[in-house]
Amino acid sequence: MEHIKKAVPGLVEKFNARGNETYEKMVPIILKKGVDNVNLSMFSDEMRGNVLNAVAEELLKKGKIPEAIKAFVQTGNKQKLVEIGDDFASKGMFSDAIDCFHMAENNDRLRKTGEACLRDGQMVDAIRAYKLLNDKDMLLKVGEECIKREKFDSAIEVFQLLGNRFKLIEVGDRCIKSERTEALPFAEKAYASAAENDKLNKLGDLYLKKEYLKDAYRVYGTAGNEMMISFLRENFGV
Repeated sequence: MEHIKKAVPGLVEKFNARGNETYEKMVPIILKKGVDNVNLSMFSDEMRGNVLNAVAEELLKKGKIPEAIKAFVQTGNKQKLVEIGDDFASKGMFSDAIDCFHMAENNDRLRKTGEACLRDGQMVDAIRAYKLLNDKDMLLKVGEECIKREKFDSAIEVFQLLGNRFKLIEVGDRCIKSERTEALPFAEKAYASAAENDKLNKLGDLYLKKEYLKDAYRVYGTAGNEMMISFLRENFGV
């Protein structure tokens, strides 16, 4: 029995030399058991790659995209990953496209996807694409666009990545200038990231004016303003 087990890989390799028939016939039983539950270590790298690629193709036909992608990653089939990524991008599924292009190590596609995201206002995905590319110039451009569109949280993320203190302060100022109460937490986040205590204290004053005492207390705390913290705690039990 043992000698038969030892002969199996060689026999399969022999059959594989005739074409794709052998490993294509293996696909249904592998799919049934699950790719993660099948041991293919007895095959050569080439044979294992052929099997997994055949399995992945069948998974694609069945619409099991995540499983197919996983199999293509295992075989290093970058061309297929790019094709799947292109399909995602054509459907506006930029996050999934970025995943595929990143796994395929295709920076040109990543850059084009980042540009498309920026045009369409998909800032979270644009940031992710340019972050993967480590493209600081484009990240700065995305951050500027986020400010214009008042997507303050994304702008803060970009300028934190870039370590751009002045732009963080600018974001905080724009949040205040917008006169929208819901924008004030972003101002707090931006000023705190920039370690701008004077601006934080002014924000605390604004909260105090609006009688948002808990918010004022928190912001004064971030700014290290012990005097105002004590005032609110002693007089208003905040």
